[in-house]
Amino acid sequence: MTQFSKFIAINILAGLAFFTSCRKEAKEITIPNEPGAEQGGQPLKPGFDDNEMVLYWNEKAAIVLGAPMNQPTRTRYFAMISIAVYDALNCIKPKYQRYALFNTRHQSASPESAVASAAYWTIKGLSLQGNFPVDAWYNESLALVPDEDSKELGKSLGKEAAEAIITNRTNDGFAKVLAASSTPLDGDGPGEYRSTLMYVDGVPTPTTIKRVSNWGTVLKPFVIESNQQFRPVSPYPVNSNEYAVDYNEVKTKGARINSNRSIEEESIARFWSENRPSITWNNFTRKAIGNKKPDAWKTARLFALVHVSLADGINAQLNAGYHFYFWRPETGIRLAYSDGNSNTEADPNWLPFLDEVPGVFPTPPVPGYPNAFAVYGGATAETLRLFLGSDKTSIELSSLALPGKTRQFFSFSQAAKENALSMIYTGWDFRKSALAGEAMGRQIAGYVFTHHFKEQ
Repeated sequence: MTQFSKFIAINILAGLAFFTSCRKEAKEITIPNEPGAEQGGQPLKPGFDDNEMVLYWNEKAAIVLGAPMNQPTRTRYFAMISIAVYDALNCIKPKYQRYALFNTRHQSASPESAVASAAYWTIKGLSLQGNFPVDAWYNESLALVPDEDSKELGKSLGKEAAEAIITNRTNDGFAKVLAASSTPLDGDGPGEYRSTLMYVDGVPTPTTIKRVSNWGTVLKPFVIESNQQFRPVSPYPVNSNEYAVDYNEVKTKGARINSNRSIEEESIARFWSENRPSITWNNFTRKAIGNKKPDAWKTARLFALVHVSLADGINAQLNAGYHFYFWRPETGIRLAYSDGNSNTEADPNWLPFLDEVPGVFPTPPVPGYPNAFAVYGGATAETLRLFLGSDKTSIELSSLALPGKTRQFFSFSQAAKENALSMIYTGWDFRKSALAGEAMGRQIAGYVFTHHFKEQ
């Protein structure tokens, strides 16, 4: 084991407390035993260094981003950190198409110090450090990099990459986002969205609260041409037979009481309900490459592809969600007497099996068509399939929403499909919404993969 590998193992153990405080389980990194740089300030194998520093700072980014924030914001930040690391490496050896930092080349820079600096300065530049020991992580991760000119070049290059992506996204619309608002107004017709219930003194109570209602219109995408580019077809009309089938499925499978949900379906619902999907799928991605040991460049490229696909995916989902403005099962089942469908029987007291935020909202307070959780899964699965050239895998994944339990997946598509269908068992969405979200995620990931972060 190299000195840096020993440091990683020790540091991971020391950081367990921080992982736990952010509801994220620490994972030990398997690190290849290869030298990082030769003496004399010149990297030994520029473009072929191992990926331990990329994995280390990807893990630290997940810890920092585990702090409370809404899903789209977390996803945007994760994409920016991943791009900074990716760009820094490709300014040492330009193996892949750069994103934000151009006309810069430092072939003698240390890849390890460049990666650490890029992640660190992006976190600092976005003021994400909070109470986490980000400065200590940075100093400790660089302590075993030889104190030579290449180390200092790498530090400067990483900071430049961080500043480039922050500048690139300065006017991307984030400053205009409404975190919560009462606009647009609730609908009043069959199928039209109404604000989901909120607990007041423990009682589900009507509100007008909607999250990030303008995100999908003001946020600039990273790679796709527009947030409307992959908008799915309309949801089923509420007076149709197809809608009635989906309605009756979620009414029974996703009900809090009197459900016909199986034990397995209940486990699936709980497992995928953790409200930090960009971190869940980052963990999944780490598992997918755990035994393959791609070099630093390939690893950074994969993280950039995954997190940019997730960021563009949530942009597109929110755009479509507020465009279609379709009601959630919680509303549709309570108001079924008004939907004009003889095959849907109303239940004015119906609630979903799980709470989106326990003690706050029974259902996520955003329009659900297409489903956002499903977009995340479809995007990650398709990225991994394209990147690794196969849908096959063997991944055992855990979830903080179901402590002590793991689920085994033998293909990326299996995980994405289970994640999508879990939305039925939670009671948060209809099957049509779940499948449309998964398909949208796959389409966006395919576009990102073929249009950016490509080999030079």
